[in-house]
Amino acid sequence: MQIVSISIYHRDGRQRDVNFRLDSLNIITGDSKTGKSSLLNIVDYCLGRKKSSIPQTQWFKTIAWFAVVFRLPGGNRAFIARQPHPPGVSNQRAMLEFGNAEFTAPPMDQLRLNIDTHALRTQLGAHMGLEGVQLDSREHSTRGPVTVGLGTAVPFTLQEQHEIDNKVALFHRQEDPGIAQGLKDSLPFFLGAVDGEQAANRARLREARQALRRTENALTTAEEELENQHQELRELHSEARSVGLINSSVEDSGEDLVDVLNSVRFTRSSESLAASADLSAQDERRRNEAKRLELAQELNRHLSNRDLLLDVREGEGDYHGSLSLQIDRLSVLDITPQRAQDAGVCPVCEQQMPYSDATVDALNSSLHTLRDELEAVESRRPKRQHALREVGEEIERVRRELSAVDTVMSGLVVSDLNMNPSALRESQQFVRGRIDATLSRLQSRDVDAIAKLRVARDQAKALVEALEAELDGGEAREQLTSRLNALSTILGKYSKRLNLEQAGSPIRLDINQLTIVVDTEDGPLPLPNIGSGENWVGYHVAAHLALHEFFLMQHRPVPRFLMLDQPSKAHFQSDRPRSTDDEFLDPDRESVRNMFKLFVQYVEELKGQIQVIVIDHADYDDDWFKRSVVYNWRNGKTLIPADWLSSEARMIVNETN
Repeated sequence: MQIVSISIYHRDGRQRDVNFRLDSLNIITGDSKTGKSSLLNIVDYCLGRKKSSIPQTQWFKTIAWFAVVFRLPGGNRAFIARQPHPPGVSNQRAMLEFGNAEFTAPPMDQLRLNIDTHALRTQLGAHMGLEGVQLDSREHSTRGPVTVGLGTAVPFTLQEQHEIDNKVALFHRQEDPGIAQGLKDSLPFFLGAVDGEQAANRARLREARQALRRTENALTTAEEELENQHQELRELHSEARSVGLINSSVEDSGEDLVDVLNSVRFTRSSESLAASADLSAQDERRRNEAKRLELAQELNRHLSNRDLLLDVREGEGDYHGSLSLQIDRLSVLDITPQRAQDAGVCPVCEQQMPYSDATVDALNSSLHTLRDELEAVESRRPKRQHALREVGEEIERVRRELSAVDTVMSGLVVSDLNMNPSALRESQQFVRGRIDATLSRLQSRDVDAIAKLRVARDQAKALVEALEAELDGGEAREQLTSRLNALSTILGKYSKRLNLEQAGSPIRLDINQLTIVVDTEDGPLPLPNIGSGENWVGYHVAAHLALHEFFLMQHRPVPRFLMLDQPSKAHFQSDRPRSTDDEFLDPDRESVRNMFKLFVQYVEELKGQIQVIVIDHADYDDDWFKRSVVYNWRNGKTLIPADWLSSEARMIVNETN
């Protein structure tokens, strides 16, 4: 997106257009108070700023509308118009109209308010590729997703004259509430370290984790039901065996148990089975009594182990608290300078002592010993928790087996009572009824349910792992570091071409502090400490040139124009004319000349893919400079025509009369 023209409309309908060259350097030079700087304010206002920073002088009070025509990606154009508003008052009304590649600012009688600034930025941002871009707020932040749009990109494209030499703020409106945080959040996206679907992917990850938990819970429930089902079948098998319906043992698997129980479900027992039921029951009873004794002993052993682990954990907690208290008391020694501990220096006054203080050494040794013990205690805690879980699972398993044995032994009472054949048949019929009811209930279940749940669990887990890898914070940080290093190379290149101080040292953009930092042998040197207005202006210029070159190379969705107001303000230029034989060389003037020459080379090196608009007092006779000048507002030439104010004055007089 680049600026085609800026227009102002008089109240009586007259129109003044300031046209620009696309993909080129545009220099607007002239005297003070000609309205040059207000061009940047008009662009800022038309890009959706709620409060206008346009001057409110008598000249500007003659204006009824401000407007800008932008060229959009692809060649079409957008026309934005806004009405002036009192300073400090929020205004969100605007006009937005799209047109073809030949579209120009229409006459005032066609201007209508048809949109608000939020929708304006949304629609323009969509044309630039900023539609639906949401990022995660920073780590440990309570804020929700951060929306990135056109308003987030504007600070990269404008530099007012009070900003370009600011030693604290690097970007446009950085010191306004909320702007700095928005820049910190969005810079990783504009540099390409994260994509615009970060927040959406984070939401998908939350949903995937919830789905995984639901599937795991369903699978756990199904597996527990399956285990209970096996236990129930084993109990039925033992009961059937105790009344003579079954005379053989089977492997303890659900499928075999179901087959055996189905074989006696609707059949009558033979006489041989009935005759041998008593002997079989006696043998079964003895075996189960022995099994029950063994299980009871195992249960007692597991319960004792659990009690021991719980006692140790409680005592360990007391010991942990005692260690922490002692460490807190001794930690004050950590503020003692190392020189005092190692070289016989008093830890209070730091004066040299004739002999080293053994007390300090002993206390420090105790402190380190206590910390080692505390670390050892804390390292054992996870293992103890794991052991407690394992013991608990074993206790539950033994209790289930005891319950099964008790059920079998209660059924064996039939044999012990030497029941008659009639009572035995009744017991067999009762057991058959239980088998029939149980198998009917179990067979109604989907035998593949658990397998399907396991597949669903594995798929949900794979999705979670894929999203976690995509949103890996370490990967994003590595990507950001890589891009900042590449940006530093470009930044250093332009710093050298501007002959800035410290240009030979590594220079980087600090996105946490939103400033330029020079890494020296003595440590990092932030922009405020580099010194001199010339350096502050130079590093502002170098940073924005480097950023736009990087944005262009990476095809990032940032407007392809850079508008700078008064980059020469830190230099005290001589305005006196110079003849060809003048030996006087003004170093400030030459520094500014070098800066403008860099602007020309910058656009050429980027093959006309960016538009640079520079507003300044500087004026040179060099051909390359003259070719870049689009307006020279001197000798009475201004943004607002001279007759606009006189016409306004006549209107006021007429209204008064």
